[in-house]
Amino acid sequence: MNGRPRKHVFRFAFRVMRLWFFGTDRTAELVDRSYDGISGGYDETWTTHMRERTADLVDRLDVRPGWCAADLTCGTGYATGLLAECTGQKVVGVDRSSGMLAEARRRHGDACEFVQSDVLEYLKGQPANSIDLVTCCWGLGYSRPLAVLRQIRRVLRPGGRVGIIDNTAFSLREVMTCSVLTFMECADKLENVMHFRFLTGKRMLGLWMRLAGLKPLALWSGEKSYIADDGRRAIARLQATGAAAGFEFAASGADSAVVFDRFAEIIEEKYRDAIPIIHRFAAGTARK
Repeated sequence: MNGRPRKHVFRFAFRVMRLWFFGTDRTAELVDRSYDGISGGYDETWTTHMRERTADLVDRLDVRPGWCAADLTCGTGYATGLLAECTGQKVVGVDRSSGMLAEARRRHGDACEFVQSDVLEYLKGQPANSIDLVTCCWGLGYSRPLAVLRQIRRVLRPGGRVGIIDNTAFSLREVMTCSVLTFMECADKLENVMHFRFLTGKRMLGLWMRLAGLKPLALWSGEKSYIADDGRRAIARLQATGAAAGFEFAASGADSAVVFDRFAEIIEEKYRDAIPIIHRFAAGTARK
């Protein structure tokens, strides 16, 4: 891909719609593959970057000793470990990624129990009114948010609490816009469209909580950013943090390298040597 190839807007839009409505939805499989692959370095790239935001959510929940707690989309177990410290109990962490859970068990296995499962299926298997506290950090958008929140309400004891923090649909919009521009040049190379359900912001989170029968206690939003100095480093960082989980499989293996080389070029053309990587998030706490 040399020079300035034409953008084929309608061809790209048609390709996206065809894959969305008639293609095989491989989102869960591809996201799990991404997280399995980055699990060894995830804490260094993502947990450390957003550690204060996750810890702030736990602090706002006013966790009490003796509470029974579960941490959904637990990843490598950072929030799970915080809850175990606060409750003095063995907290259950739930995630689909075997690689992330291997890291979680290595780091927090003595204080926590980790279960490999889709979070919605896990919740459906728990008794009603059985848990004091549920958290879900950085993964609600990979599931069915309203269904998950309704199940959380069912399993919470009266007065039980839930804490949610997740990237919004507008997180990373600067670089993701460049990905759209890339595939407008080569729509035929787009093989997988991710089916995500990320928040639009704190108001949407509050609405979901109310629709699920929960009473919001606090809702807030924020962002955290860093600068990459070239397109390839920007893409590598997005993949290493899981922020672009599944996206590396948007093109087939044979075409992927060419597509991502062009993606890097377009990012650099737009932002030169100061590429903004901005994680925008929304968070909230609620009680039953």
